[in-house]
Amino acid sequence: MKIICIDKSFEADYITLRSDSSVLRNNDNFYMPDFSKRMECTVGYYLRITRLAKCISGKFASRCYDAVGVAVAFTAQDVVERLCKRGLPCDTAYCFDKSIALSPDTIAPEAISEGRIKMLISGEQHSHDTTDGLHRLLDEALVRASEVLTLKTGDIVYVASSCPMPVAIGDSVEARLDDTEMLNFQIR
Repeated sequence: MKIICIDKSFEADYITLRSDSSVLRNNDNFYMPDFSKRMECTVGYYLRITRLAKCISGKFASRCYDAVGVAVAFTAQDVVERLCKRGLPCDTAYCFDKSIALSPDTIAPEAISEGRIKMLISGEQHSHDTTDGLHRLLDEALVRASEVLTLKTGDIVYVASSCPMPVAIGDSVEARLDDTEMLNFQIR
């Protein structure tokens, strides 16, 4: 299984990969890694791939996934800045163990009403994303990912939908999709 992360906040979609050891499951606590002093997170949607897909057409994209969930991805922002200054790749900043929390529950794409994501950090609302054309956004992300990589059954495509927010030890993170709690865990 691979996790393809697409950040749409750049001019061109920015694609990164995370390994299966990057997955934080079942609302387990997120433990701050020792190598970073400034951690940020983004919330977004993830798709579970159900068939082989390479260079898939947009009109067939919805046939390649059967579930939509919510994910929170962590990035060591101080590590990004340090590596970028030296012209080095930033993989260390986001590909570490347990760096992306996936909701244990998913929703069938056709059952999603509005597709609104709300993220709360220690009870304070930091992100409220209403995505018009959610299915189009997800299909486009899958099409883009399949242009670059062969998608296989069990792969995850994550689409960031918020600006990065800082987190600290002692914070709690909650993410909701259409007012349904999808994630709720602690930062340790």
